[in-house]
Amino acid sequence: MNKSYPFTEIQGKLSLGQKILIALPASPKYDQVAAALALSLSLQQADKTVNVVSPTAMTVEFHNLVGVDKVGQKASGTDLVVSLNYQMDNVEKISYNDDGGKLNLVIQPKPGAPALSEKTAGFSFAGAGADLVFTIGIKNINQLSVVGLGSVNPETIINIDNRPDNNNFAAVNVIDVDSSSVSEMIFGLLSGLGFSPDIDVAQNLLSGVWQATDGLRKADINPDTYELVAGCLRLGAQKPTETPQPQKVWQVKEEKKIGESVSQPRNPPPDWLEPKIFRGTSNN
Repeated sequence: MNKSYPFTEIQGKLSLGQKILIALPASPKYDQVAAALALSLSLQQADKTVNVVSPTAMTVEFHNLVGVDKVGQKASGTDLVVSLNYQMDNVEKISYNDDGGKLNLVIQPKPGAPALSEKTAGFSFAGAGADLVFTIGIKNINQLSVVGLGSVNPETIINIDNRPDNNNFAAVNVIDVDSSSVSEMIFGLLSGLGFSPDIDVAQNLLSGVWQATDGLRKADINPDTYELVAGCLRLGAQKPTETPQPQKVWQVKEEKKIGESVSQPRNPPPDWLEPKIFRGTSNN
């Protein structure tokens, strides 16, 4: 697959990042989730620590994608925040000390101020908690705030999308409007970066492109799409099964009559109530 992506820039970012976050938009498409999980699995095989987040919880629609159970809804930061339900005007001094290798935070109230209680303390985490962020299908940087990345530095972001309205908000923008799917883009990125996808990565990518192209029936399919399909099948991925079409059935309604229930067909065929005439022949 010959994709003209900025592989050198991406490789440079990857060489400096050990903790990586992959961010999805709200209500992500199946193809976007498949692509994010395939990228996550590949980076984990390269000994990177990777987390995938989406503000929308994963539903049963995505159950067959490998790694979907690891998708979180918010980035876990690395900065511990201690919050006190206590007025700042009542605080005399805040300090810290080393108690035999243990860190102590000391909050001293002003004379006459209400006493502090451990029940007023709360704990949370802030910060991106990642050296590098991949965004999949995110249009602009403002969408990152809902997953706890509102203050992330654009220089640490690699933006991947195939929509023309993407705002190109990152240090590295990989926008391919000619690609049939984001899964196709990830396959091209992994190939260009020298990754060797395993069967789980291949299955996610094949499932993603299959859904995005309606089983290879859409008009925007290109040679790279078929190359992805062939490559994934060679790696052992299985072609997704077609969703069966719903069968037309007669609807039956219950009509109550004095003490009994009668079932009648709704919308019967035009000749349903016509007399049935049978003709035969006889030989003399």
